[in-house]
Formats: sequence, structure tokens, C-alpha cells
Amino acid sequence: MKITFLLHDAYTAGVAVRNTTSLATALAARHEVEIVSLYRTADRMPFAVAEEVTVRAMVDLRPASPHYAGTIVDQWLPGAVCPYDTAYTGPTPPSRLGEDRLAAHLRDTDADVVVATQPHAVCFLAEHGRADHLRIGQEYRAHASHRAPLRRELEAAIARLDAYVSFSRAAARAHRAALPHAPVRLTSIPVCSPVPGAEPSTGNSKVVLAAGRLLPAEGYDRFLEAFAKVVKVHPDWSLRIHGRGGEQQRLRRRVAELGLHDHVLVMGTPAPTDAEWAKGAIAVVSGSGAEPSGTTLVEAMSWGLPVVSTDSGHAPRELITPGQNGLLVPDHGPLQDTLADALRHLIENEAARRRMAGTARRTAERFRPELIAAQYEALFTNRACARAAAGNRSSRNAGGGARWRRRVRLLVRRLGPAQLAPSSPTVACRVTTDGSLVFALPPRHLGPGAWSLTLRPRDPERAEPTQLPVERDTAEGARFLHVTLDKRVCELAEGDWDVLLARCDGRASRPVRAGLIETAHLLEPAHRLSSWREGIKTWIPYPTPNGTLALRAWHRPAHAEVVTCDVENETLRLTGQLLGWRARAHHYRFQARLRGAPERVFETSCQVDQSGRFGVDVPFSPVAGHHPGREAVWELLLRAYGGGPEIRLGMVTGDLVDHRHLRQFPVAGYAGPDGELLFRPRLTREHDLVLAAETAAADRPHDLRLRP
Repeated sequence: MKITFLLHDAYTAGVAVRNTTSLATALAARHEVEIVSLYRTADRMPFAVAEEVTVRAMVDLRPASPHYAGTIVDQWLPGAVCPYDTAYTGPTPPSRLGEDRLAAHLRDTDADVVVATQPHAVCFLAEHGRADHLRIGQEYRAHASHRAPLRRELEAAIARLDAYVSFSRAAARAHRAALPHAPVRLTSIPVCSPVPGAEPSTGNSKVVLAAGRLLPAEGYDRFLEAFAKVVKVHPDWSLRIHGRGGEQQRLRRRVAELGLHDHVLVMGTPAPTDAEWAKGAIAVVSGSGAEPSGTTLVEAMSWGLPVVSTDSGHAPRELITPGQNGLLVPDHGPLQDTLADALRHLIENEAARRRMAGTARRTAERFRPELIAAQYEALFTNRACARAAAGNRSSRNAGGGARWRRRVRLLVRRLGPAQLAPSSPTVACRVTTDGSLVFALPPRHLGPGAWSLTLRPRDPERAEPTQLPVERDTAEGARFLHVTLDKRVCELAEGDWDVLLARCDGRASRPVRAGLIETAHLLEPAHRLSSWREGIKTWIPYPTPNGTLALRAWHRPAHAEVVTCDVENETLRLTGQLLGWRARAHHYRFQARLRGAPERVFETSCQVDQSGRFGVDVPFSPVAGHHPGREAVWELLLRAYGGGPEIRLGMVTGDLVDHRHLRQFPVAGYAGPDGELLFRPRLTREHDLVLAAETAAADRPHDLRLRP
């Protein structure tokens, strides 16, 4: 049979898009499947979909596209919002052009089943869908979370469908109670959770991942307050918050107010992608009832993370068995305390944490796409047979039931990410446990002759390109060829390196697209131990803004890594770790040196213990005494006694290529002899820590200790 999924925008990351692409790929193994996107706002879809799935868009909103339809912006329907707003949940598509094209598509489609995935698409399908195909709706948000007018429209539309799918049993029961006499099948089918496409979490990191929409109702303030209690006992653990929404900047300010700038990163990205889940040891998920699908819960479990969730909404109670695959905390009372207790329990009981992680992976097995696809096939069959039994048969369903058919040919025009030009091969990259890199590329992009992956430095004065020969796999049907950049034998100068696919004879080379990037091992203790001995020798693969693959190389045999940066009693207090045996072979004094005027120097003592941990207190008074009367930058370094090395303080360890915009350093005001100064620690492009000083404006508040 032919199955069509309706999406608002298949080119933005979201729960509906992720679940639809997984389900469509699974169904495409036995059926003809297409995804119809009302809008197209990007060149590539954020989630992979099978090549057999046809993807088409009704309205193209890419400015560079020859089919650009952005001139319709004056035709938005009254009260609607621009389609770039992925939170749009209105009852109809928001533009007249999109509405007209989608209605025409539904009139002309030869699909046997049409599945609408968002409220306005459900309403539109009920009004414009033909009677000779099955009309199915899906619910990705709690029915009660919609405004009353939309709820009434949805209920009227649901009653005209063949089936309406909720993602939890409790939500389906609520719909049956609200629509007791509607001639529609109200049922529940869980979300899809594909087999992880990368290595799952090892549980060795000390990272807690939180994910969800950054909205006031999600209660991330309480998460932050709970984690503030955790780090008082476990200062070596950190929290990363993934998600987008209007609360992002306010949460960053709250991180600064709580003094969590050394422990919490508000990532500003959607819910963790595959490779990001693998970096966590514990997941914290909001149990808001606004998103009943439980997608984030299932994804975290699939990657081997025990989940701590608030006990609200239907999904957490149906997915989490307390003490088995995670923990539930009451969504009332002193949540900060109960949530902190739950996190400390998992942090302090490694055996229990790993046992729950194993159970979580087994729980996620129930949500594999092929199993969920079978449930949808059963639903389609049931609804078609019910139509036939009721005598409401069309020519497609004549003969008592649904007539499953195979089409002779598939539509070949696709707009999805799988259609890549031969000149743009996609290469995945994985960081191994010892810090080496393994590239994986499909052999179909290689022509005859010898080929290599070439690493080309952005700054050609620093180094020569490095070539890695591509060995062809003699096994028939090999999906990928693997190329290793071995950390034990290869050296890369510090800086950015672009990855290209090149002929060994030098006749042609082209950049490669970034595929799946796995960097979780960079957060594990084994990598930190290697840095403790050898210094910094880290390669971090990353996608560039235009989607190509690149590497950031750090190479510092002697390095002073800053761990905490705080302000107390008109003093900048720094702690850190000397990395590399060359760094730990000396005693140091701290030095602040004015950039552009090296004769202006302030020095103070630096305490270093036997393991290389150091601490420095930098009073603002002598630095202010050297202030040149304009904005100035002070370079911070450790200078060895007896003519030893000079080491700049920096923050380069971990898995992040550039985290300057994520760090919330404290800002301090100091009343100097010539007026008030503001001191701002910040990172340079090379991720060295510097102290910027400037004269405070007269109307600025004086208490700026933690103002970002």
C-alpha cells in the first residue's frame, strides 16, 4: 500500500519529524511511503530517512532556491505565524498558498493511508481528505495543553477520522472519555526509537544531560537549584541542558546567579542528537504533560542512560519503573531536594546506576521502528476491514477489506538528505578510546584509482597537509571504508583542519560532508589520564556552518587547564590542573601581563600540589593600579622559576570545539583610584583565559559579581 505522512516542516528538528522519519523508514521496507512537508526551510532534513521514502514540499522557503516562494509572506492567514516558528499549532496551515497546494495534493493523491502529525494538519485532513483513503491523526502534545478553541476544533476533526493515535495508554483513555460516541478508533502506539547509530554511553563520564523545550512550564529553574545542591557534594560532575525556547538566556543568567558557571552549560541546541546522548551518564527529563510522547525518555534509555524524571504527565509513569530503569520524583513539594537526592543516589551508587542503564536499554527495545511499524500496519488493516464490514467501501477497498497492492515503480524525485551529489561524499567520524579518529565513507563515491582522505590546515604556514590512504575493502557489499588517524603515530599542528577526499595523483580533491560525529570518549577518565601524562593532544571533529567536515587540533605538551573561575572579596580565584609531565616538572609563579604593553606585569604566588593541581588568587587592586585608562586585556600565565617554561592558562579539554559563547564567567566591579572598573574573564579564540578590564559606565549597577 501507499502511505503518506503530513508534516508542517520536515526540515526542522523536532519530535514529530524524528518519529515520522523513523516510522517511514521502517514502513518503506514493505510499502510505498512518502513524506509531504507543507514547508521546506533547509537543504537537508535533520534526521536520516530511507532512500525509498519520497519527500516532497508544498512551499519552498529557501531564499537561494529557484522554487523560492517567500514572496507569499503577505498572504499569511489572519492570526497565523510564520512557518519558521516550529511551535506553531494553529488549526490550519498558515499561508493561503500552502493551504491551496496541500488541498490539491489531498484531492489528487493515490495514497491508501494519510497520516497527519500536527493539530493543524489533523484538522486539514479531516476537512480535505478523501473518503477513499484511510485518514489517521497523531497526537504529539497533550490534548489538555491546547487552548479551548483549538481543543474544540480538534475534537470535531478527530471524530471525522478513521483513527487517532496517542502515544500513551492514559492519553488514549482520556480521548475516549472526551469522545465517547465518536465513530473513530482512539488508540495508543508508542514512539519509535531506532537502534543507536553510534556507540552507546559507557557510563564513564561525569555528565548529566537534561533535555526538553526551554519554556517556563518545564521548570528548569528547579533543575538548576537541585544541581546546585549536587555539586556541593560532587564538584567534579557537570550538567548540560539541551533545548531551545524563550527561556534560554534567562536560564544562562540563572546559572550565573547560582554560581554554577563552572558546572552547567546551556547548550542552545535541540534535544540531544545521537552522538550527544552517548556523552551522558545520567539523563534528567522534564515530565511536563505538554509532550506526551515520551520521545526524550525513550531516546535516553536507548543510549543506555538511567533517567530521572518528574512524575507528571502520562509518559514517565508508563516508561519508568522506579529503581529498575530510572527514578521518578514527585512533581510537587520540595522538588529541588528530591531531585538532588535522586541524582546523588545515582552518582554515589555506580553499581545501581550501571544496572539501571542496562535495564533502560532493554526497555528501549520495545520501541524499535520495525515493531512500531507492525502496530501501525495492524491498525491500518483493522480500520480498512472495519470500513468494508460497515459497507462503506470504495473502489480501492472493494471485495471485503483492504486490497494491499504493490506499485510497479517508485517516485524518483526526492528532496531529502540522502540525495547527495557525487561531488559531496558524506563521511562519519568517531573518536576512539585512545583519542584516535576513525573515518567511515561509502565506497560508491570512489572512482577508479587510488584515493586518500586529505587533512588540510586552514593556516598553511603552520603545517603541511596530511594524507591518509583509503584502502578498498575486498569484501563484497562493504557499506563503508574505514580510515584511521592514529594518535600514536600522527601529529597535527594546533589549529583547524579541513577534511577532503582526494585522488592520490593530485588531479582532484573535494570537501566532504559531515556525517555522524562521535566524540563521547573525550569526556571519559581514560582520556583525562592520557592528558595528565602527555599534555594536550586532542583532535575534535566537527561540522562547519556549511556542513563540511573539519577537525580542531589542540597540541600543547605543557598546559595549565583552568577548572574553576570565581570572584570573592575583590579577588579573581582560579583553580586548575597542570597537564603533561613537562608542566609538572617545575614550580611556578602567576603573572598577569598587559597585552600590547608587556612591561606592565603583575605577579603573585601560585600554589601547586604534587598531582599538579594549582590555585591562584588574583587581587584586583594591583591590576587596577596598572590599568592604562582604556579597555585593556590582561594575559594570564604561569611562569616557571629558574628559566623554565611559560604556560598560558586556558580551557581546551573536553569535546567542545568552541565553547566561548557557552561559558558564564562572573563579572566583577572594583572601585579603583580613577573610578569603577569592570573585570571580565573571557576566552580568546585560542581558548586562552584572559582578564578584560574597562571603565564602568556611570549608570551601571555596582553589584556585578555574577552579572553575565
